[in-house]
Amino acid sequence: MDNSKNLAIKLRRQGKSYNQIVKILGTPKSTLSLWLRDIDMSPKIRKKFWDSVKQRQAESITKFNKKQAEKAREKAQEIQKNAYEMIGAPSKKELLLMGAALYWAEGFKKTRWILAFSNSDPLMIKVIMKFFREICNVPEEKMRGTVQIHPNVTPEQAINYWSKITKIPQCQFSKCYTRLSPSSKQKRPYNTLPYGTLRISVYDSKITNKVKGWIQGISEKI
Repeated sequence: MDNSKNLAIKLRRQGKSYNQIVKILGTPKSTLSLWLRDIDMSPKIRKKFWDSVKQRQAESITKFNKKQAEKAREKAQEIQKNAYEMIGAPSKKELLLMGAALYWAEGFKKTRWILAFSNSDPLMIKVIMKFFREICNVPEEKMRGTVQIHPNVTPEQAINYWSKITKIPQCQFSKCYTRLSPSSKQKRPYNTLPYGTLRISVYDSKITNKVKGWIQGISEKI
């Protein structure tokens, strides 16, 4: 026992914690408390000991936070997966309501003779194109594209990209333009809009007024 006690004292004076000494000697912590209660560490060793304690605590907190974040991600993924599985292929009526509501939110509504929808999200653009083609029955030759770009992309790259997304021929795209508002100039990273913002225009008063009627119906009946 004396050898174990002497070694425990030596380890303590070296700055070892009770848990570390227990692992080395296998001595119960209650016994160590009796052996070491009057043992002092030098200021240098004490500082090293408490620095080590703080580091282990910080590492423990970081590890805990990572586990909690991973659990949160897994839970979020599970919720999203369950929600995803609830969605099937939309019916014509559902696509009509979806497209009209999307145009209501993001489309140009000040005239009776033109539809104009602007966005930088390619998935949203695909939805509105499906709405234009399958619900509005917009003739292909009536669709026009215009891209507002940033200096990070060339007009050729932008038009080529949006032409593939929309299936609108490149010959039906207008010349690209660059315009930054004073409030966003030099503040928004270029990579947030890698291919700029696309505006799809349809010059057809009959289709335009039909979409306006759908929007009015949604606003009053739902």
